Amino acid sequence: MKFIYIFSGWDGSTADATMFHDTRLTDLLVPHGKYFLADAGFQTCDALLIPYRGVRYHLAEWGRAELR
Repeated sequence: MKFIYIFSGWDGSTADATMFHDTRLTDLLVPHGKYFLADAGFQTCDALLIPYRGVRYHLAEWGRAELR
């Protein structure tokens, strides 16, 4: 379940959301009913699942794993 997409030619300071928007317009197709998980810096759209800001998810699972 790995996804790798290379979109070269952008300046290093370009925002991820800007590149994602341009990529969707040019050649990245998200199949109907499928989603990409993104961080809170992305815009809301039909292809992204964006978590709520300030919410820490799956704390119980991390606590049982005893990882530091």
